[in-house]
Amino acid sequence: MTAYRVSDEELAKLLAGRADRLTFAPVAEAKFGRLEVIEPGRRVDLEVLRRPRGSQTPKGFFLPAAESVGRYGASESVASGAETGGLVVVGLRACELRAARYFDKVVLDKSIDDIRYRQRREAMTIVSCDCVDCAESCFCPLVGGAPFATEGYDVNISPLDDGWIVEVAGEKGQRLLAGAKFAEAGPGHLAHRDQIRRKMIDRLKSQNAKFKFTADDSTQPALPEGEDDGWQEFAADCVECGACTHICPTCHCFYLYDQLLGPEEFERVRTWDSCLLSTYHRMAGGENMKLTPRAKLSSRLANRVLHKFTYSPQQYGMMGCVGCGRCVDACLGAIDIRQVVHSLQAAREPVK
Repeated sequence: MTAYRVSDEELAKLLAGRADRLTFAPVAEAKFGRLEVIEPGRRVDLEVLRRPRGSQTPKGFFLPAAESVGRYGASESVASGAETGGLVVVGLRACELRAARYFDKVVLDKSIDDIRYRQRREAMTIVSCDCVDCAESCFCPLVGGAPFATEGYDVNISPLDDGWIVEVAGEKGQRLLAGAKFAEAGPGHLAHRDQIRRKMIDRLKSQNAKFKFTADDSTQPALPEGEDDGWQEFAADCVECGACTHICPTCHCFYLYDQLLGPEEFERVRTWDSCLLSTYHRMAGGENMKLTPRAKLSSRLANRVLHKFTYSPQQYGMMGCVGCGRCVDACLGAIDIRQVVHSLQAAREPVK
């Protein structure tokens, strides 16, 4: 893997919007950044990339909030395809690359193999960025992550005090840098980058020191079953808004509905859904049937957390939580998933 040392000017020119591709990158939005289209000729704001991960989840690039999956009716049924033009997404963080790898396991399983998802992934060039700052809610080291990427990107950029390290992986990354004449990074530049990375890990560990749990793809915290009374303490603060699941980069529950397009013409649409909503999994039926599998909010909250920390490692071999902390920021009830896991695991530990 080749690493280059580039200046601000060189990097801004490389990532500038172009007519032959659609580029998304973070733009300034209060303390954090949100992803916007970078018009041809416009340059990416590199200072935003030095800030913490943005408030907006990039999940929509992988699984859109709403999309047509096919049309049927009087004419022959037609499956809808995805846009496959060139797309460059700049500024994804290591936690978001882990979320993309998680989606790959969920959606590209041989029994599913979602063609729309596959088309989007193949058309996308990912430029990831090391974190040199973090939000108070970030906790990637608690779930086996780190504030910098080692895989899953086409190009990775690492901010230095006086420039950037640019690493290229694979054909799409090489195409993005085609024609650029950058100097290779020397041992001193790489050592500087590694020092910044170590400082960020130490900072994240320090700000999460009060949460006494560790979890990764092979080690899960000891959490109670979904019907345990301990979940009610946190469910009491939940307002069932679904913000945590919609902002989460790995939540992938969806809802299908049909809409009328014209005389005997219909379209099937897939939208995001949330396992915290009382309508989730509600079924039609009659007396003595379990029409809502999880009628209690505490059970639905438990399912959300257990899916991240227990069920996903069992089913996919990966944590379903990447430690981005967005759910903590978004929660109207001020529920902190770190505190949930910490408290419920502590409650199960024997008294010494």
